[in-house]
Amino acid sequence: MHGMSFHGGVAETILFEKWSINNVQGMIGSVIGVILLTALYEGLKSYREYLFVSTTFLRKNQQKKSRNALLFSGVHFFQTFLHVIQIVLGYFLMFIFMTYNYWLCIAIGTGTALGYWLFQWTKANNDNTDCCH
Repeated sequence: MHGMSFHGGVAETILFEKWSINNVQGMIGSVIGVILLTALYEGLKSYREYLFVSTTFLRKNQQKKSRNALLFSGVHFFQTFLHVIQIVLGYFLMFIFMTYNYWLCIAIGTGTALGYWLFQWTKANNDNTDCCH
């Protein structure tokens, strides 16, 4: 068991006893897996935001529907399901970071950057500057 300070090395148990590594190949594979997991987290965040924005118009046109009808709509159930997955995935990433293994911490930072770059580029490409041209 490692102390609560950043450390290197390749011997680590990540989240589950079955995800235990003790060699360079295991660490490289785990780093790649964590990068992909973190990019997936960013993609899920982006998709939930897209889904929210795209259903805003629909919700505005359903003002006459009861609160219960909107609460029990398929879109709301789907958003709730995605929210639970996002929260659990976020906690998994937090626990991975809390191994304090700097290779895994760097993987989380890299995955966050990769995920943002892949899935949030529409924010950077938003043309809300028409007033200034």
